[in-house]
Amino acid sequence: MSDLIITEDPSNYPVPDEGLHSAVLVDAVNLGTLETPWGPKEKISLIFELQSTDEDGRHFIVGKRFTRSMNEKASLRKFLEKWRSIKYTPAELQQGVDLENLIGMSSLLLVVLNETQERTYANIESILPYKNRHGDIDHFALQPSGEYIRVIHREGYKEPEKYAEAVNGQQG
Repeated sequence: MSDLIITEDPSNYPVPDEGLHSAVLVDAVNLGTLETPWGPKEKISLIFELQSTDEDGRHFIVGKRFTRSMNEKASLRKFLEKWRSIKYTPAELQQGVDLENLIGMSSLLLVVLNETQERTYANIESILPYKNRHGDIDHFALQPSGEYIRVIHREGYKEPEKYAEAVNGQQG
């Protein structure tokens, strides 16, 4: 089992309420090449810390996985363009988008809950730019709490290729 997989008791795993949440991007994780129903795909995960907290005062953490692509039809590109409220220019796309540069950016997330027999999952349905009290877009209005430790800084961190090997090996 990968050291990046959190193994908490699902019955005690707190989830935020459905609806809109102010949030800050706290991590961008390269997951490597993972097996999918459509074959192997390079995957990344964007991790957000919500401003709302659980009953113990800890900030909720939600994430969304994407195929690593900035094609015009790619989910990642559509998500990022909604967030910044402007489409990428050809020059920006040619230069490339460094997801590391987005860490610390504020957002407004629409969180929906999906229930399985095992547990309830909080999923990011959509994203909007964060607006301050004056109604202006403010990408850096919110600050992370400092509670979240980036995946690359965690003990037992595995490089994307090793993580992917561990995950892909479990699916077989």
